[in-house]
Amino acid sequence: MEHLTPTRVLDDAERREVTAFLDAVAADGGDTLDDHLLSDLREGSTNDPVEGFVAVVGRGPDRHGPASVVGYAQVSGGHAGVVVGCVVRPDAGPTLMTDLLRAVLSSVPDGCAITWWTPGDDRHEATAHTLGMSPGRRLLQMTRPLPLDADVITSSAAVQTRPFRPGTDDAAWLEVNNAAFAWHGEQGGWTPEILRQRQRAPWFDNYGFLLHERDGRLAGFCWTKVHKSANPFALNAAVVGEIYVIAVHPDFHGLGLGRSLTIAGLEYLQRKGATRAMLYVDADNVSAVTMYEHLGFVPTRTDVAYHLEPSR
Repeated sequence: MEHLTPTRVLDDAERREVTAFLDAVAADGGDTLDDHLLSDLREGSTNDPVEGFVAVVGRGPDRHGPASVVGYAQVSGGHAGVVVGCVVRPDAGPTLMTDLLRAVLSSVPDGCAITWWTPGDDRHEATAHTLGMSPGRRLLQMTRPLPLDADVITSSAAVQTRPFRPGTDDAAWLEVNNAAFAWHGEQGGWTPEILRQRQRAPWFDNYGFLLHERDGRLAGFCWTKVHKSANPFALNAAVVGEIYVIAVHPDFHGLGLGRSLTIAGLEYLQRKGATRAMLYVDADNVSAVTMYEHLGFVPTRTDVAYHLEPSR
């Protein structure tokens, strides 16, 4: 393994190489970075590096050559501190992940809270323990098949939605999102630039970004995402649609809009050809988990956030 050196700049060739590595790991069933980190990786440039962006590329011999990418770690600035991600080849040795994380975290200034989201397995738990990180929030991945049963659709009041209009609805959407997620480390505190960054993502589809208005105000939304298969040639490869973000402004709680907007999003995803739906929800959000279970979702994975609190 070559020396691991944190860098605030990846050139275009390096970003393409890292992206190809992440795609290959995902196609083999491995983990990947979240959208926040992927957006910063995609948009970082030698002329205008993303504020708070630091990357470490691990290289070593593999079937692709003597200095191929075998691991990658990244830190990006976040609403409540910094977020770190790390992906290694599934057959990598036990110390590579720890070495990459140590290298990239060495660049984080004193006084920053650090969050690392993981799949919650033994390997990541052991690495977090080695680095002195403590477990925090747990996030359920829940899935269900599509299409929806007719009784699920008729059991909820329909709501009228319209597509998000980039450049027109930004301010109103940010107000609803930040009010609904004021407590949330990743989804709260979004800025216009964060929203524009997501709109530049290759998967963005404003027609699947459903807004519901009531009494002349934006009351809630259901933002969907269609996942391209990591291995489209696999037998019975499913088209997966995600309820990416869904929220109702606190002023409109108690009207059943969360369930109705979820169904509206699922109907849109099945029209786009999705045969399976997924979403993420905090494990301790009992009311939301119960609602999703009533809609046929079942837990399939539990992600764990590990935290490293700022030194005093």
